[in-house]
Amino acid sequence: MKLKYSYITFCLFFLLFFVSATEQGISFAKNEKFTCLTSQKQFIAGKPIILEFTNNHYKQMQLVVLHSYGKTLVNGIATNNKIQFALPKNYYNKTGLVSWFLLIGKEEKAKGTFQILPNDQSSTQLETYLGPPSTLVGDGHFVMFVTIPTDILDNPKLPNTEVTIKDQFLSNIRSENTKTKDFIAWKNIYSPTKSGIVLISANCNETQTKEFDAVIYPSIATDFIISAKRNHEFADGNQITQLITSEIKDKFGNTVSDGTFVSFLITTNEGAILRTFGTTLNGSAKGEILHPDKDDSYRITAFVNGICQSNTIQLNYKPINPSVSYSLSKGNRIIEVGPIKSFMNQLVPDGIKVSLRIYHKNKLIDTLIENSLKGKVRFKLSPDFYPEKEYQFEIETLGRTIKTSEIHVANK
Repeated sequence: MKLKYSYITFCLFFLLFFVSATEQGISFAKNEKFTCLTSQKQFIAGKPIILEFTNNHYKQMQLVVLHSYGKTLVNGIATNNKIQFALPKNYYNKTGLVSWFLLIGKEEKAKGTFQILPNDQSSTQLETYLGPPSTLVGDGHFVMFVTIPTDILDNPKLPNTEVTIKDQFLSNIRSENTKTKDFIAWKNIYSPTKSGIVLISANCNETQTKEFDAVIYPSIATDFIISAKRNHEFADGNQITQLITSEIKDKFGNTVSDGTFVSFLITTNEGAILRTFGTTLNGSAKGEILHPDKDDSYRITAFVNGICQSNTIQLNYKPINPSVSYSLSKGNRIIEVGPIKSFMNQLVPDGIKVSLRIYHKNKLIDTLIENSLKGKVRFKLSPDFYPEKEYQFEIETLGRTIKTSEIHVANK
């Protein structure tokens, strides 16, 4: 009986001791301090980063890492009463501020920050942009040259990294040292007053960019002069008059770009408006117009639409007073006009327009038009449209009009 009582007393004592020890252990864990042994606050990108802490009492400790690259949980490795956390490679390869939090379960035990700096020991890379690729001369126009120095891991260099930007135009070469701000170094390259190509490059830490070129185009055109060139002054409806501009330039004296569109506006004596067009080549544009088929006077002005215009010139075309004969046959239903002869008594070229106006009792009932072939034109009056009766004809070509008396047209 005494033995049984002693056994029970011993068990109760052991149980009380175990509970007491357990309670003391929990209290210790809650008050336990975790110190980061890694005092370094700056690291170099591309080199492994390991954070080391005292006390490896808890093997389930985790490190929360917050980085511009993202956030992750890192499991620790216990060694020699310490615990180490190694950052993933994709995290220590990127620069920026890193925040960390040491957790046991959901409870935060320690926290801190450190910074990852660009790797200046590696070669410098230059990412470069030029825009726009072209602009106009003078008047404050410019292109912007931007370069971003980075390390071999594509991390931007630290602020105030020195970059040398050079530009060349003709015999003028300029060099300017500038420093990075917000990752970039940049320069506005202002246009010269002469058109051409500006070459631009940059270098940083013995690394050079390729050659960039900005095309400097002439500015808008200014007023110009036109002239005319023709073989003769006769209104033969066949020859070509060529309209030619002077060399069109901008206000800085640069020849305008090839392909500048020029409109030639022509006003006839009767107020009709004709147009022809040309595009510049080496600053000059050419347009062509056909000679009128009767005497006329053309007033001509050229325009670069909405920008500038030329002087006004006047071209007078003389009548050729052609020799025109005609004959009638087959009951006067066939009217043959020709041969038509021009100002040198030569046959007119093919394609000259000949008009036949048909009257009945002084009333115009129809107009027929044919083009000449070998100096002649043939009209045929169908009985279906022109019944047998008296008609009067009026033949007109190259400014000359021939009127007939009344002629009986039969059904033969």
